[in-house]
Amino acid sequence: MLKTKNISFDVLKPLILETALKVQELQPFEAQTGPAVRFDKNVIDKHLEKLADAEEYLQLYEMISKSIFEHHKKLNG
Repeated sequence: MLKTKNISFDVLKPLILETALKVQELQPFEAQTGPAVRFDKNVIDKHLEKLADAEEYLQLYEMISKSIFEHHKKLNG
């Protein structure tokens, strides 16, 4: 996907590093943050707009976001 937008993989390295460092101290569930955890519809909708030309990614993003939200909601009760 990065390649189709002519974006270097290097832009993801800080996020990958931050995630790897977090899981050294926290359980993955505790380290997970972002719009899917909060089900921030405004941010999710903006992400979906960016994926409008890639239907398979759009569907995957929707499914994963919903799954993350439901999982956190169930565990946080």
